[in-house]
Amino acid sequence: MRTLLTLILTLLLVPVGFFFVADRPLGDLIELARAGAHLSVNGAIEQVPIEVRDRKLDHDVENQRRQLTDHQVALNLSRRELGLLEVQVLELEERGTRRQRLLAEAYPVLESAMAEERTDIEFAGSKYSLEGFQTHLDELLAEDQREARQLEIRRAGLAKLTASIADGERALSDMRDSLLALEQEIDLLRTRRNQARLEGQTLELVSAVAGAPLDFGSALGAEADQLRVEVDRLEAGNEARRSVVPAAGRTNRVAADWERLERLRAIHGGEAEVEAEDTVAALPEAWEVTFAIARTNNATAQLR
Repeated sequence: MRTLLTLILTLLLVPVGFFFVADRPLGDLIELARAGAHLSVNGAIEQVPIEVRDRKLDHDVENQRRQLTDHQVALNLSRRELGLLEVQVLELEERGTRRQRLLAEAYPVLESAMAEERTDIEFAGSKYSLEGFQTHLDELLAEDQREARQLEIRRAGLAKLTASIADGERALSDMRDSLLALEQEIDLLRTRRNQARLEGQTLELVSAVAGAPLDFGSALGAEADQLRVEVDRLEAGNEARRSVVPAAGRTNRVAADWERLERLRAIHGGEAEVEAEDTVAALPEAWEVTFAIARTNNATAQLR
Protein backbone atom coordinates (compact mmCIF):
# COMPACT_ATOMS: atom_id res chain seq x y z
CA MET A 1 0.00 0.00 0.00
CA ARG A 2 2.81 2.40 0.86
CA THR A 3 4.56 1.56 -2.41
CA LEU A 4 1.38 2.32 -4.37
CA LEU A 5 0.96 5.67 -2.65
CA THR A 6 4.58 6.52 -3.35
CA LEU A 7 4.16 5.66 -7.02
CA ILE A 8 1.00 7.80 -7.32
CA LEU A 9 2.67 10.72 -5.57
CA THR A 10 5.68 10.41 -7.89
CA LEU A 11 3.47 10.43 -10.98
CA LEU A 12 1.74 13.56 -9.72
CA LEU A 13 4.93 15.41 -8.81
CA VAL A 14 6.80 14.67 -12.05
CA PRO A 15 4.64 16.98 -14.26
CA VAL A 16 4.76 19.63 -11.54
CA GLY A 17 8.53 19.41 -11.53
CA PHE A 18 8.69 19.73 -15.31
CA PHE A 19 6.53 22.85 -15.25
CA PHE A 20 8.62 24.30 -12.43
CA VAL A 21 11.86 23.70 -14.34
CA ALA A 22 10.33 25.12 -17.53
CA ASP A 23 9.26 28.21 -15.57
CA ARG A 24 5.62 27.73 -16.52
CA PRO A 25 2.73 28.61 -14.18
CA LEU A 26 0.91 25.79 -12.47
CA GLY A 27 -2.33 27.20 -13.87
CA ASP A 28 -1.33 25.86 -17.29
CA LEU A 29 -0.89 22.41 -15.79
CA ILE A 30 -4.33 22.63 -14.18
CA GLU A 31 -5.89 23.72 -17.49
CA LEU A 32 -4.18 20.85 -19.30
CA ALA A 33 -5.43 18.40 -16.68
CA ARG A 34 -8.94 19.81 -16.98
CA ALA A 35 -8.82 19.58 -20.79
CA GLY A 36 -7.54 16.02 -20.63
CA ALA A 37 -10.28 15.05 -18.20
CA HIS A 38 -12.86 16.73 -20.45
CA LEU A 39 -11.66 14.77 -23.48
CA SER A 40 -11.61 11.54 -21.48
CA VAL A 41 -15.16 12.09 -20.27
CA ASN A 42 -16.36 12.96 -23.79
CA GLY A 43 -14.69 9.84 -25.16
CA ALA A 44 -16.28 7.71 -22.47
CA ILE A 45 -19.70 9.23 -23.17
CA GLU A 46 -19.34 8.54 -26.90
CA GLN A 47 -18.62 4.89 -26.13
CA VAL A 48 -21.85 4.57 -24.13
CA PRO A 49 -24.64 2.84 -26.11
CA ILE A 50 -27.37 5.01 -27.58
CA GLU A 51 -30.06 3.36 -25.45
CA VAL A 52 -28.19 4.25 -22.25
CA ARG A 53 -27.75 7.86 -23.35
CA ASP A 54 -31.43 8.08 -24.25
CA ARG A 55 -32.40 6.79 -20.83
CA LYS A 56 -30.09 9.29 -19.14
CA LEU A 57 -31.61 12.08 -21.23
CA ASP A 58 -35.13 10.94 -20.31
CA HIS A 59 -34.05 10.83 -16.65
CA ASP A 60 -32.70 14.39 -16.86
CA VAL A 61 -35.91 15.61 -18.49
CA GLU A 62 -37.94 13.89 -15.79
CA ASN A 63 -35.83 15.63 -13.13
CA GLN A 64 -36.59 18.95 -14.79
CA ARG A 65 -40.29 18.11 -14.70
CA ARG A 66 -40.07 17.30 -10.98
CA GLN A 67 -38.27 20.57 -10.32
CA LEU A 68 -40.95 22.40 -12.27
CA THR A 69 -43.62 20.66 -10.18
CA ASP A 70 -41.80 21.57 -6.93
CA HIS A 71 -41.60 25.21 -8.03
CA GLN A 72 -45.30 25.15 -8.89
CA VAL A 73 -46.12 23.76 -5.44
CA ALA A 74 -44.02 26.49 -3.81
CA LEU A 75 -45.78 29.10 -5.91
CA ASN A 76 -49.17 27.73 -4.88
CA LEU A 77 -48.14 27.96 -1.23
CA SER A 78 -47.05 31.53 -1.82
CA ARG A 79 -50.45 32.29 -3.33
CA ARG A 80 -52.10 30.84 -0.22
CA GLU A 81 -49.90 32.98 2.01
CA LEU A 82 -50.77 35.96 -0.16
CA GLY A 83 -54.47 35.28 0.39
CA LEU A 84 -53.97 35.06 4.18
CA LEU A 85 -51.94 38.24 4.17
CA GLU A 86 -54.64 40.04 2.18
CA VAL A 87 -57.22 38.94 4.77
CA GLN A 88 -55.02 40.18 7.61
CA VAL A 89 -54.47 43.53 5.91
CA LEU A 90 -58.22 43.87 5.31
CA GLU A 91 -58.97 43.10 8.96
CA LEU A 92 -56.40 45.62 10.19
CA GLU A 93 -57.82 48.26 7.85
CA GLU A 94 -61.37 47.61 9.07
CA ARG A 95 -60.36 47.72 12.74
CA GLY A 96 -58.35 50.88 12.14
CA THR A 97 -61.32 52.50 10.38
CA ARG A 98 -63.68 51.64 13.26
CA ARG A 99 -61.15 52.83 15.84
CA GLN A 100 -60.57 56.08 14.01
CA ARG A 101 -64.30 56.71 13.90
CA LEU A 102 -64.60 55.93 17.60
CA LEU A 103 -61.73 58.22 18.51
CA ALA A 104 -63.19 60.95 16.34
CA GLU A 105 -66.48 60.67 18.26
CA ALA A 106 -64.65 60.59 21.62
CA TYR A 107 -62.90 63.91 21.06
CA PRO A 108 -65.92 66.22 21.57
CA VAL A 109 -67.11 64.13 24.51
CA LEU A 110 -63.76 64.40 26.29
CA GLU A 111 -63.42 68.06 25.44
CA SER A 112 -66.88 68.81 26.86
CA ALA A 113 -66.28 66.75 30.00
CA MET A 114 -62.98 68.51 30.69
CA ALA A 115 -64.52 71.92 30.09
CA GLU A 116 -67.46 71.19 32.36
CA GLU A 117 -65.28 69.31 34.87
CA ARG A 118 -67.57 66.33 34.92
CA THR A 119 -66.42 63.18 36.64
CA ASP A 120 -68.83 60.75 35.01
CA ILE A 121 -68.92 60.26 31.26
CA GLU A 122 -71.24 58.09 29.17
CA PHE A 123 -69.77 57.04 25.81
CA ALA A 124 -70.67 54.31 23.31
CA GLY A 125 -73.22 52.75 25.67
CA SER A 126 -70.77 52.59 28.57
CA LYS A 127 -70.17 54.76 31.63
CA TYR A 128 -66.69 55.90 32.56
CA SER A 129 -65.13 58.16 35.09
CA LEU A 130 -63.13 60.98 33.62
CA GLU A 131 -59.88 59.27 34.48
CA GLY A 132 -61.11 55.90 33.27
CA PHE A 133 -62.32 57.44 30.00
CA GLN A 134 -58.96 59.07 29.47
CA THR A 135 -57.21 55.75 30.18
CA HIS A 136 -59.50 53.96 27.70
CA LEU A 137 -58.75 56.57 25.06
CA ASP A 138 -55.00 56.21 25.70
CA GLU A 139 -55.32 52.45 25.16
CA LEU A 140 -57.22 53.00 21.93
CA LEU A 141 -54.61 55.46 20.70
CA ALA A 142 -51.76 53.07 21.54
CA GLU A 143 -53.57 50.19 19.84
CA ASP A 144 -54.23 52.35 16.80
CA GLN A 145 -50.57 53.33 16.59
CA ARG A 146 -49.43 49.71 17.00
CA GLU A 147 -51.79 48.31 14.41
CA ALA A 148 -50.98 51.14 12.03
CA ARG A 149 -47.33 50.02 12.08
CA GLN A 150 -48.42 46.40 11.57
CA LEU A 151 -50.65 47.47 8.72
CA GLU A 152 -47.79 49.34 7.08
CA ILE A 153 -45.47 46.34 7.42
CA ARG A 154 -48.09 43.93 6.11
CA ARG A 155 -48.94 46.17 3.18
CA ALA A 156 -45.27 46.34 2.22
CA GLY A 157 -44.98 42.56 2.55
CA LEU A 158 -48.16 42.12 0.51
CA ALA A 159 -46.79 44.31 -2.29
CA LYS A 160 -43.46 42.44 -2.32
CA LEU A 161 -45.13 39.03 -2.21
CA THR A 162 -47.49 40.01 -5.04
CA ALA A 163 -44.54 41.12 -7.18
CA SER A 164 -42.60 37.96 -6.31
CA ILE A 165 -45.54 35.73 -7.23
CA ALA A 166 -45.93 37.54 -10.53
CA ASP A 167 -42.21 37.07 -11.24
CA GLY A 168 -42.46 33.42 -10.22
CA GLU A 169 -45.40 32.84 -12.53
CA ARG A 170 -43.50 34.36 -15.45
CA ALA A 171 -40.41 32.31 -14.60
CA LEU A 172 -42.44 29.11 -14.33
CA SER A 173 -44.18 29.87 -17.61
CA ASP A 174 -40.83 30.42 -19.33
CA MET A 175 -39.44 27.26 -17.74
CA ARG A 176 -42.49 25.26 -18.80
CA ASP A 177 -42.28 26.56 -22.37
CA SER A 178 -38.53 25.87 -22.52
CA LEU A 179 -38.99 22.33 -21.20
CA LEU A 180 -41.80 21.66 -23.68
CA ALA A 181 -39.69 23.01 -26.56
CA LEU A 182 -36.76 20.86 -25.40
CA GLU A 183 -38.92 17.72 -25.25
CA GLN A 184 -40.27 18.40 -28.74
CA GLU A 185 -36.74 18.96 -30.06
CA ILE A 186 -35.55 15.71 -28.44
CA ASP A 187 -38.41 13.78 -30.06
CA LEU A 188 -37.68 15.40 -33.41
CA LEU A 189 -33.96 14.64 -33.17
CA ARG A 190 -34.64 11.02 -32.25
CA THR A 191 -36.99 10.69 -35.21
CA ARG A 192 -34.38 12.21 -37.52
CA ARG A 193 -31.75 9.89 -36.07
CA ASN A 194 -33.90 6.82 -36.74
CA GLN A 195 -34.62 8.01 -40.27
CA ALA A 196 -30.93 8.69 -40.88
CA ARG A 197 -30.08 5.22 -39.56
CA LEU A 198 -32.61 3.58 -41.87
CA GLU A 199 -31.38 5.66 -44.79
CA GLY A 200 -27.81 4.64 -44.01
CA GLN A 201 -28.76 0.96 -43.98
CA THR A 202 -30.55 1.39 -47.31
CA LEU A 203 -27.57 3.16 -48.84
CA GLU A 204 -25.28 0.39 -47.60
CA LEU A 205 -27.56 -2.17 -49.23
CA VAL A 206 -27.57 -0.23 -52.50
CA SER A 207 -23.79 0.11 -52.41
CA ALA A 208 -23.39 -3.60 -51.73
CA VAL A 209 -25.69 -4.55 -54.60
CA ALA A 210 -24.05 -2.07 -56.97
CA GLY A 211 -20.57 -3.22 -56.02
CA ALA A 212 -21.35 -6.94 -56.32
CA PRO A 213 -24.20 -7.57 -58.81
CA LEU A 214 -26.09 -10.86 -58.71
CA ASP A 215 -24.68 -13.69 -60.86
CA PHE A 216 -27.43 -14.76 -63.27
CA GLY A 217 -25.11 -16.76 -65.58
CA SER A 218 -24.60 -19.78 -63.36
CA ALA A 219 -27.55 -21.61 -61.81
CA LEU A 220 -30.42 -19.38 -62.95
CA GLY A 221 -28.99 -19.09 -66.47
CA ALA A 222 -28.64 -22.87 -66.82
CA GLU A 223 -32.22 -23.46 -65.66
CA ALA A 224 -33.56 -20.85 -68.08
CA ASP A 225 -31.65 -22.44 -70.95
CA GLN A 226 -33.01 -25.88 -70.04
CA LEU A 227 -36.57 -24.52 -69.99
CA ARG A 228 -36.03 -22.88 -73.39
CA VAL A 229 -34.80 -26.17 -74.93
CA GLU A 230 -37.77 -28.07 -73.51
CA VAL A 231 -40.28 -25.56 -74.97
CA ASP A 232 -38.60 -25.73 -78.40
CA ARG A 233 -38.71 -29.53 -78.35
CA LEU A 234 -42.40 -29.65 -77.47
CA GLU A 235 -43.37 -27.10 -80.11
CA ALA A 236 -41.32 -28.94 -82.78
CA GLY A 237 -43.02 -32.24 -81.89
CA ASN A 238 -46.44 -30.63 -82.24
CA GLU A 239 -45.58 -29.27 -85.69
CA ALA A 240 -44.38 -32.71 -86.79
CA ARG A 241 -47.51 -34.45 -85.58
CA ARG A 242 -49.73 -31.82 -87.20
CA SER A 243 -48.07 -32.40 -90.61
CA VAL A 244 -48.79 -36.19 -90.64
CA VAL A 245 -52.54 -35.99 -89.87
CA PRO A 246 -54.42 -37.86 -92.79
CA ALA A 247 -56.16 -35.52 -95.23
CA ALA A 248 -59.06 -37.93 -95.88
CA GLY A 249 -59.91 -38.08 -92.22
CA ARG A 250 -59.88 -34.31 -92.05
CA THR A 251 -62.16 -34.10 -95.18
CA ASN A 252 -64.68 -36.62 -93.84
CA ARG A 253 -64.85 -34.82 -90.54
CA VAL A 254 -65.32 -31.52 -92.31
CA ALA A 255 -68.19 -32.87 -94.46
CA ALA A 256 -69.92 -34.39 -91.44
CA ASP A 257 -69.55 -31.19 -89.46
CA TRP A 258 -70.90 -29.13 -92.36
CA GLU A 259 -73.87 -31.44 -92.90
CA ARG A 260 -74.78 -31.27 -89.22
CA LEU A 261 -74.56 -27.49 -89.31
CA GLU A 262 -76.80 -27.21 -92.41
CA ARG A 263 -79.46 -29.51 -90.98
CA LEU A 264 -79.60 -27.46 -87.81
CA ARG A 265 -79.86 -24.25 -89.82
CA ALA A 266 -82.71 -25.68 -91.98
CA ILE A 267 -84.63 -26.71 -88.87
CA HIS A 268 -84.07 -23.32 -87.27
CA GLY A 269 -85.18 -21.40 -90.35
CA GLY A 270 -88.18 -23.60 -91.14
CA GLU A 271 -86.81 -24.61 -94.58
CA ALA A 272 -87.32 -28.17 -95.80
CA GLU A 273 -84.40 -28.35 -98.23
CA VAL A 274 -81.17 -26.49 -98.86
CA GLU A 275 -80.02 -25.99 -102.41
CA ALA A 276 -76.93 -27.97 -103.49
CA GLU A 277 -75.36 -24.91 -105.12
CA ASP A 278 -75.33 -22.97 -101.86
CA THR A 279 -73.89 -25.96 -100.06
CA VAL A 280 -71.04 -26.40 -102.57
CA ALA A 281 -70.26 -22.66 -102.53
CA ALA A 282 -70.09 -22.62 -98.70
CA LEU A 283 -67.89 -25.72 -98.40
CA PRO A 284 -64.51 -23.90 -98.60
CA GLU A 285 -65.39 -21.56 -95.74
CA ALA A 286 -66.63 -24.50 -93.66
CA TRP A 287 -63.44 -26.39 -94.36
CA GLU A 288 -61.33 -23.49 -93.12
CA VAL A 289 -63.34 -23.31 -89.88
CA THR A 290 -63.13 -27.05 -89.41
CA PHE A 291 -59.36 -27.07 -90.10
CA ALA A 292 -58.88 -24.37 -87.46
CA ILE A 293 -60.87 -26.41 -84.94
CA ALA A 294 -58.86 -29.52 -85.78
CA ARG A 295 -55.54 -27.71 -85.33
CA THR A 296 -56.67 -26.37 -81.94
CA ASN A 297 -57.74 -29.84 -80.81
CA ASN A 298 -54.42 -31.38 -81.90
CA ALA A 299 -52.43 -28.69 -80.13
CA THR A 300 -54.43 -29.20 -76.93
CA ALA A 301 -53.93 -32.98 -77.09
CA GLN A 302 -50.18 -32.57 -77.55
CA LEU A 303 -49.89 -30.18 -74.61
CA ARG A 304 -51.69 -32.64 -72.39
